[in-house]
Amino acid sequence: MFGYIYETTNLVNGKTYIGKKKGEFDKTYYGSGMILKQALNKYGKENFEVVVISTYDTEEDLNNAEILFIETRNPTYNIAKGGTGGNTLARADEEYIQEVMSKRKQGMSNAWRNLSEEQRKQWCENISKAKKGKATRPAGYKHSEEVKQRIRESNLNTTRPDSWYDNHSKAMAKRKGVPNAKCFKSVEVNGIVYKSVNEACEKVGISRPTLYKWMKKGKANYAS
Repeated sequence: MFGYIYETTNLVNGKTYIGKKKGEFDKTYYGSGMILKQALNKYGKENFEVVVISTYDTEEDLNNAEILFIETRNPTYNIAKGGTGGNTLARADEEYIQEVMSKRKQGMSNAWRNLSEEQRKQWCENISKAKKGKATRPAGYKHSEEVKQRIRESNLNTTRPDSWYDNHSKAMAKRKGVPNAKCFKSVEVNGIVYKSVNEACEKVGISRPTLYKWMKKGKANYAS
């Protein structure tokens, strides 16, 4: 036997948890789920019972069985779909997800504050190396027409206070050689000077690629 699927039941309220474990049955192991652990602390282990549902000879069969049992029995304490990897909050409600995300964010913020400048630099380099060469979207992915339209509308309807452009212009001036800095330079279109590429596109009613084509043809240019 490679491992087994078990079901842990709260004898007080009847709520259950389904999990998998390699090796022989361990009656003292109730599971590792976050919500289950909270329940164990609240009610005490003496108020829980764990039983074996089925056994399997391979890891693949064990993973597939866990997914199936969680899907069909809908255990209260499970927040992941089971198996291996994937979204560990797939079955959690929105309130719990927000709570977890808030704690993760706070933890990252605390960790960052306790790092030295050298450690922060190394952290950023490690993240950059991990992401390098990895696609941000699945192969062959394309935006639907609905998504494209929402992006167009968002670009045209974005309005910002004058202070936003001033602050970003100053920040971008420090980043020499970064193409994005052009987005915050003044642009002249049809004799009218706009504070940025975004504002020019918004006021004239054109997309950014169209504006860049106009620049190549001399119909628009960056204001000096």
